[in-house]
Amino acid sequence: MNRPKMMIIDDEQDAITSIELITKMFCPEIEIVGNASLIDAAFELIKKTSPDFIILDVIMTRGSGYDLLERFPIRKFDVIFMSAYTINEVKAKAYGAFYNLQKPIDINLFITIVNKLTEHRRLNPGAVFRFDLKD
Repeated sequence: MNRPKMMIIDDEQDAITSIELITKMFCPEIEIVGNASLIDAAFELIKKTSPDFIILDVIMTRGSGYDLLERFPIRKFDVIFMSAYTINEVKAKAYGAFYNLQKPIDINLFITIVNKLTEHRRLNPGAVFRFDLKD
C-alpha cells in the first residue's frame, strides 16, 4: 500500500510548520505532498498532487476553507478542519469534514485522528464525497 498523502492549508506559516513537524515525528507513514497559504494556490496544488487528505484552516486571510472545498463538488480526498475559533459542526459536516481540530493542536489527538483517517482510507480507498451547494 502506498503511503497516505497529506497536504496542509493554512495562512499562518507557524501552523503549517507545526503540523509538518508533528507529522514527521509521530506519523512518519504519512507523506506530506505540499502546503499552501492561499486558496488559489491550494486549489492548484490539490489538483497537481492528488492528496488523500488535507489539513485545512477554516478561516484564512483571503477566503475560507469552505470556499476551497466548493471548488471540489466531487472529491476523492478527506478533510480535517482546524481553526483557532469554534468550528460550526453542522456546516463542517455538510462539507464532509472527517474531524474538526482546535488550535493550538493537541499532539495526541492529532496522532489519533490521523491514524483513524488513515485506517478509514485503507478500508474505503475509492471513497468519493459529493457536495451539492443547493442542499
